Amino acid sequence: MDDSRNGVLIILIGGNVCLVADEDKRRQAGINHRPASIEEFKEIILGDRKAEYLLSREKYIDGINLRVDFFDLRRDVNRSSIDPEELDSSQLDPGLWASIAQVIYDKYLDYEGFVILHGLDTMAYTASGLSFMLQRLNSPVVLTGSQRPLNYSRTDAIQNIITAITIAGAASLGFGFPIPEVMICCFDSLLRGNRSTMIHASSYRAFDSPNYSPLATFGEHIDIQNVSKRSLKKTRRLILRKNFNSMVTILDVFPGMDPCVIEQLASTRGLKGVLLRTYGLGTAPTSKEVIDALKKVVDANIVVMNVTQARGGRISYREDPVSLRLLEHGVISGADMTAEAAYAKMVVLLSESEISRENNVTEREQREIAEDLLQIDQCGEQSQSIFHFHFGSGETLPDKNGNFSAILETSRPMEERHLVEANLDKIAYIQLSVLGLYPSKESDVRFNRLIEFEVFIVNKYPDRYEMIKRIRQDVLRWYTSSKKTINVACDISDSLEYLLSPDTRLGINTTEPIKWEKMTIAIYLKLPIIVK
Repeated sequence: MDDSRNGVLIILIGGNVCLVADEDKRRQAGINHRPASIEEFKEIILGDRKAEYLLSREKYIDGINLRVDFFDLRRDVNRSSIDPEELDSSQLDPGLWASIAQVIYDKYLDYEGFVILHGLDTMAYTASGLSFMLQRLNSPVVLTGSQRPLNYSRTDAIQNIITAITIAGAASLGFGFPIPEVMICCFDSLLRGNRSTMIHASSYRAFDSPNYSPLATFGEHIDIQNVSKRSLKKTRRLILRKNFNSMVTILDVFPGMDPCVIEQLASTRGLKGVLLRTYGLGTAPTSKEVIDALKKVVDANIVVMNVTQARGGRISYREDPVSLRLLEHGVISGADMTAEAAYAKMVVLLSESEISRENNVTEREQREIAEDLLQIDQCGEQSQSIFHFHFGSGETLPDKNGNFSAILETSRPMEERHLVEANLDKIAYIQLSVLGLYPSKESDVRFNRLIEFEVFIVNKYPDRYEMIKRIRQDVLRWYTSSKKTINVACDISDSLEYLLSPDTRLGINTTEPIKWEKMTIAIYLKLPIIVK
């Protein structure tokens, strides 16, 4: 990467921040605003219609001139008459993310940082989308906007733009170190883009980052306070992920929701993902009708990912029976991602997954791989990455001791296993989940049916298996005849030393034969992790 890059490129997209109040005769026709020209931007922000530099007046960097250029991506901006509705960010879609990302990719070696002037309503979606599209980013990309147009007397636009330019031009200004990620600059805070969400429709403090503290705060001075130095080696080039073709929809659960709304998604042509926004820690209605509808969606090889409707917090699948019921039927965890980040991640990763699908990989296998990859952090969008061992379905059969048992091998490799092996000190939690358990002998489960159940780790030898650690001993109980299956989850964090051995297998003993739909071991890794 060329260290001679200098200056900041401002990319104009739309929103109030790109409008000026119109004082000419068109006001009489009811058109009060129009897109600001680049000359007007220069006059208001840089001080002169022909200016090419911003004169810094920050403490310790007073008097430094920073080159500022403009790139206009607004639609129909040169028309003599334009409807501001067309510049509203509510009109934008993932195709815009690709356009912005392409400009940054094309200009990457010419500028040290980028500022994107964008409408507020969909800014968190665009920031999230760019964070996944711009891989190995080593330059600041700052999105900002405003509640009021550029030339209003009490506008928030000027402060937001000047601050964003200062953050993007940190290298030339000698202002700390450049923050190499996609960010949102809003009022008095600098937020990680894929951790941000809009919280207020009219306040100047329109955005918050509920599960990740601000990267910086702005007052009389700029205080950079929560930046993990995610920068990569300067020799590594920016990678542009251009694919955004996968259709993803967002569905909120609510009391009394009609399962038919879910079921219809299974037959929606071209649909690749459903972002399910659930209650609290990841709960949702689990009536037979709702569960059957969700199962049809997953069986149609549509990824269903769970994030919370709550403003803060994370999805938990630990031992909550309702969350485990969703997991049993194929709903994966979105951890503590915002809905905006989870949606953007699904659009980008599922598009890549579809294009890269090999001829010898079935749609189901590709969906399962995508599900695992979606739960692994890409660029700081979640607090933990979740890696999985999968053991599939199975049953216990008669053994020589008069009980019933099974020895299990993984059904497919762990995705990105090398990241776990390189970050053993970052493991926060390991969970065993045995999902969809039911007795083999009976089609109907009796109320309060009890079966003794034991899970253990074994080593495989040429002529035998040897138990090396018991990890769960319990009694399975079916409390009600309305639920055919039950789910079991437990903490097995103390078994890490055995789990990564190629000779390790899981064993199950029961007093009666049982079957299960799936068994997984989930390894939760705290961030940041070492990427080799």
